[in-house]
Amino acid sequence: RIGAEKASCANDLAKAQPFVDEANAAINSIKPAHIGEIKKLANPSDIIKLVFDGVLILFQGPLASVQSCKINMAKTEISWFEPSFKPQALQMMSNPNFLNQLVEFGNTGKDCMND
Repeated sequence: RIGAEKASCANDLAKAQPFVDEANAAINSIKPAHIGEIKKLANPSDIIKLVFDGVLILFQGPLASVQSCKINMAKTEISWFEPSFKPQALQMMSNPNFLNQLVEFGNTGKDCMND
């Protein structure tokens, strides 16, 4: 029984590994200029704001108080909650160590996450 479960887990891991490799390559391709470009956007698209909400959560950063709003996803308006892009994500990106922290999370931090 243990052998079958171990084989099943190894199979699941093998299926997920290409996605992990792709995510690591994406993190390693981020340059300081990319972060600067996002910081300069007066009103970034909702998907960018939500991505940074995810980064704030992964880094256990502060989030805005939950307030309902409408956002646009794939040209469809949906009910959601106000993203934490301003000021929380902008402050996080202003940290001179932000890119290094992001890369470090990709290298080892993700392995320290639990359910």
